[in-house]
Amino acid sequence: MLNYDLLRLIWSFIIGILITGFVITDGFDMGVGILLYIIGKNNLERKIMINTIAPHWDGNQVWLVTAAGALFAAWPIVYATLFSSFYIAMIILLVSLFLRPVGFEYRSKIKNQIWEKICDLCISIGSIIPPIILGIAMGNILQGIPFYIDKYLQIHSEGSFIKLFNPFAILISITILLIFINQAATYLQMRIKDYNLNCRIYILIKISSVLLILFFILSFINAIFFIKGYKFYSILDNKIAFLPLKGNRILYENKAWISNFKNHVYLYIIPVLSVIFPLFTILSSIYKKLITAFIFSTLTIISMISTVGILMFPFIIPSSFIPQQSLTIWNSTSSQLTLNIMLYIAFIFMPIILTYTFWCYKKMFFPFSKKIIKKNPDSYY
Repeated sequence: MLNYDLLRLIWSFIIGILITGFVITDGFDMGVGILLYIIGKNNLERKIMINTIAPHWDGNQVWLVTAAGALFAAWPIVYATLFSSFYIAMIILLVSLFLRPVGFEYRSKIKNQIWEKICDLCISIGSIIPPIILGIAMGNILQGIPFYIDKYLQIHSEGSFIKLFNPFAILISITILLIFINQAATYLQMRIKDYNLNCRIYILIKISSVLLILFFILSFINAIFFIKGYKFYSILDNKIAFLPLKGNRILYENKAWISNFKNHVYLYIIPVLSVIFPLFTILSSIYKKLITAFIFSTLTIISMISTVGILMFPFIIPSSFIPQQSLTIWNSTSSQLTLNIMLYIAFIFMPIILTYTFWCYKKMFFPFSKKIIKKNPDSYY
């Protein structure tokens, strides 16, 4: 059986991978949904865009389900706190996710332009709401959630739905929206062969990449200088499974989120790469290196999520109500036995899932054009 502290670190890394996998894969398919009415000027163009993600959208969404399941098993109190603190927001998120299968699966069932527009709208709404909600959640987590845990280990949230929409959370939400749009644009550039659409996508990549750099810098500066953060003053004990009631000594003050970067200066390379990679995305698109552009967009996502991970480590959900009850990777994990069993299962099934996913993308990776859609009008969504 592996060391308990090592298991806690491994599972924080695995959950980070699952969240990153969701943003990378659902990033481009939800991003396509966001862009349906932005670059798709007619029904045929929207149909081309939809069918670039049609074989994969449901498989991509499994990353979100898997991340939620891993969160529940590895960090049960985090799962409970997260879903109770953002209850209304999570309900809105789930309702929006219900719209996506309706739009995809029923779009081609009725040959009627009004019906197809309704389905396109379902896809678009179901694609734009999740990144907004996720951004709002992340922005509030970075500021701390107003919750506390009583002596019966019951979680009490003192926040409200309206207060979630504060300026910093909105800033993070816009940044995540731009991540999804940029990822979708680089994906569509690989999958579509249509002059008009490709011209719009080419312009969109440049605009979204520049805006993404701007909003990431604004978000990062605000996180480390203008909002209160959290850092350990001292750790009472990280050997016990659950300690939020005893409380470690935690400072809640301005510029606290910068402490990990100050202690390990070399980590600044991660946010720097988050600014550099979008520039390489633009250059790759200009020189028609389409796969390279998508890779750099993906690396942008990895570096930005890593930046957030470095900012917050080892905090998962800090408490602005009672900072000493903040949830960290040391006091929020399941038992050592549970983490061990989960790790063995992950080592067996994750390579299988990744191999099958890669095989599916490889087999169904071909360019879409108006000619293909018109030649086989009943074979696609």
